[in-house]
Amino acid sequence: MAKIKANNALVQVLKNWQIDHVYGIPGDSIDKVVDALKKEEDDIKFYQVRHEEVGTLAASSYAKLTGKIAVALSIGGPGAIHMLNGMYDAKMDNVPMLVLAGQTDSKLLGTKYFQEVDLPKLFEDVAVYNKQLESAENIHEIVDEAIKTAYAKKGVAVLTIPSDILGEKIEDKIPREQYEFQNAVTYANENDIKKAAELINKSEKPVVLTGVGAKDAKEELLDFIDHIDAPGLITLPAKGIIPDKHPNFMGNLGKIGTKPAFEATKDADLLILVGTNYPYVDYLPDKDIPCIQIDINQTNIGKRFNVDVGLVGDTKNVLDSLTNASNKVTGRKFLKACQENMRIWNKWLDEDRSQNKKPIRPERLMAEIEKISTKNTVFSVDVGTSTVWSTRYLQLSHNHQFITSSWLGTMGCALPGAIASKIANPDKQAIAITGDGGLSMVMQDFVTAVLYKLPIIVIVLNNQELSFIKYEQQAAGELEYGIDLGDIDFAKFADSCGGIGYNVEDVNDLAPTLEKAKNSNQPVIVNVKVDPDAAPLPGKIVWDEARGYAKFEIRTALEENRLEKMPPLKTLIRRFF
Repeated sequence: MAKIKANNALVQVLKNWQIDHVYGIPGDSIDKVVDALKKEEDDIKFYQVRHEEVGTLAASSYAKLTGKIAVALSIGGPGAIHMLNGMYDAKMDNVPMLVLAGQTDSKLLGTKYFQEVDLPKLFEDVAVYNKQLESAENIHEIVDEAIKTAYAKKGVAVLTIPSDILGEKIEDKIPREQYEFQNAVTYANENDIKKAAELINKSEKPVVLTGVGAKDAKEELLDFIDHIDAPGLITLPAKGIIPDKHPNFMGNLGKIGTKPAFEATKDADLLILVGTNYPYVDYLPDKDIPCIQIDINQTNIGKRFNVDVGLVGDTKNVLDSLTNASNKVTGRKFLKACQENMRIWNKWLDEDRSQNKKPIRPERLMAEIEKISTKNTVFSVDVGTSTVWSTRYLQLSHNHQFITSSWLGTMGCALPGAIASKIANPDKQAIAITGDGGLSMVMQDFVTAVLYKLPIIVIVLNNQELSFIKYEQQAAGELEYGIDLGDIDFAKFADSCGGIGYNVEDVNDLAPTLEKAKNSNQPVIVNVKVDPDAAPLPGKIVWDEARGYAKFEIRTALEENRLEKMPPLKTLIRRFF
């Protein structure tokens, strides 16, 4: 039988799984994989990043956008440690990733050799599959198993590979064929569908809360909420799954969500959870009402709320079955009341979006970003106030995609996400929306977009502070501290990287500058000086938050002899009552 080197065998398995690119930085302990990738560069492109964290954040974003596994690699030791942040993002947002980590030569393991770190122990918590290779013999089977496990468990598979093992020759038993993962569970139990339909038929005030598990079932979801005439709510990362202008849409549920979504949930008599393991139980109904939960993963059923009927299966199929099994409803009074509530909320948002104040209001910036977006733009949104403004004020349709670091909530995710978006879908517009705090954590990799000619648009909400943290401190009744940032001219930085940079301080310059960015065929940074006093208030202010803000104002007056500028009283009243 013919022989093949282990590093080439590894890459052949990647080809079998239709993996067409890898993120990473070369280095001694992983260079044999890089060498094998060089031989297959017509089929698998290697994207060299400037920081390993960006590699795994991009890989995680690619998986969120496509559902396909993404691959990142690095040397052992420091490179492997740098990858952890993006790996945890993939773990917590339940997307498949394969990580290839180099390691000290096998004969030197345990000798405290240069850069030797116990990587299996390091990756123990983050990985659904975690193996250090001990020989080259079955490397193709191990890589195959790792990828299957990452898909099946929707998480991170890690292979730690001592460099010398990759140089060994083994028998070439590797098939040359294409693999595709298929989930074993597709349809829910028919009796459970009937029980769920009975609950829906009895309900007068049902609400449907949808997560990213429904991203491939958008039409079925709309058919369902139209059929039962119910308000539809989303979790933050599910932005766009229900179009913002759909008549049944009540917005995002949660601290940075909408007041109508909060109030509809608290008044509901039936909770229907679709493809979500929603963690913020304080925003779910207070009383013990019936609950139906749809999820592909059995372990998520009943994890957050007492579930009467759990429907385990593919969301598309389950929603279709539920629509067929339940009664058609029209003119539901509860939905009409929710729609009136949402009409008033949207009127308030339209007022915010039309502001011409200086400094530029973030709400107005979102309205202008929306105008330059295309019908299928991918929005990669950072963590912080940029999340609040984007989620609340961008009006998206079915064809848009919206990604962020939803469960880990790591700053710096927007730029890697935009890079991954252009790799996944070169013909789609990719817009990163970030703050100056988030971008400064990963800004070096803007040059990666330049290097690979990825025409992304990076829009910076620059307020020279960690604004979301400032308001967290205020809501907790704490004094502001450690939140001020030194200013960076991100436009000059973009120019220095070989891209294009614009600074915007006047609201009248917003539209023409964003239009220039839209029409550019190069990576662009638009550095917008936004109002630092724009407060990312909750959609519904609860008593604990109101007490916290009051305590903050009193402490500021007594301990710092000043009064903090607070949001307009009209806005506070609208969000509180």
